[in-house]
Amino acid sequence: MVIKIKNWWANLKSYDKFFFITFIPAIVFTLWGLSDLYFNYFDLLSKEDHLQFFLRVFFPVSIATFITVLEHNKRQKLIKDIKTYLNE
Repeated sequence: MVIKIKNWWANLKSYDKFFFITFIPAIVFTLWGLSDLYFNYFDLLSKEDHLQFFLRVFFPVSIATFITVLEHNKRQKLIKDIKTYLNE
């Protein structure tokens, strides 16, 4: 398992390594804070607080996921078109 992770890390592009080193700790810290809020102060939150939480967290995440999927599909189509052009 550790060898697979080392091989995966070694084969990553530099910008992917930058993403993991920079943003993953921030994402983990944010999720830790959200879990702390919900585990310790759940009873103090109103319905409006819960609604704001879902709108501020899950809505942007869903839009970011949608845009990422669109970009991935666009990049895959571009790669396919370039390979087709080069093979002709």
